[in-house]
Amino acid sequence: MKCELQTWNAYQHIAAISEDTKRAFLSKFPSLSSRVIVIENILSVNFIREQALLEKPQLHGEIKLLTIGRFCYAKALDRAVEVCARLIKNGIPIKWYIIGYGDDSDIQRAIEEYNMQEHFIILGKKLNPYSYIAACDIYIQPSRYEGKAVTVREAQILGKPVVITDFNTSASQLRNGFDGLIVPMDIDGAAKGIQSLIENKALQEEFRKNMKATDYGNSDEVEFIYSLL
Repeated sequence: MKCELQTWNAYQHIAAISEDTKRAFLSKFPSLSSRVIVIENILSVNFIREQALLEKPQLHGEIKLLTIGRFCYAKALDRAVEVCARLIKNGIPIKWYIIGYGDDSDIQRAIEEYNMQEHFIILGKKLNPYSYIAACDIYIQPSRYEGKAVTVREAQILGKPVVITDFNTSASQLRNGFDGLIVPMDIDGAAKGIQSLIENKALQEEFRKNMKATDYGNSDEVEFIYSLL
């Protein structure tokens, strides 16, 4: 810890991507409170919407779910396979698409174990993920933990109902029940939460209406960065 503090002390400003990550950092290094600032991931609403229109991927299935993220422990895609299996067992006709990269061996093992080859589909890395977000019905972020998932905000910009698990920083990602849904992290709770949104078309429409009325752009963060230089 002392060695890390010496490293951080070399910086005039230390940027956290959310208030939650700032608090977590300062719980370890309280002496650096005057140096820590919050700069969220900068997103261009116009760019995201323009990119979403460039392609029309053919996602099949009556209900199309999408997750984007690295193939790693934090993103919990191995556990998402079990959630998918629970939904299929409950008679929910989903196809859950995954965009990302990395070692997918744990995910593939889970797909084989739960026989989800037709329902949990790994698409690999995509240069333009926005068109896939536009083509899905619901965006899911099933993570074990997150700093702040950019893809959640991108899905909201594109007007897609979002479901995230109750990781430590989940409250900074959306307003639960307003523009998305926070569900328990356990398999049963996550499956029930996702199923409840799938079956509640009125709530999906309410989320879309609220997202349409919300400005998710933060290009003014660029001016803030300039002011620090």
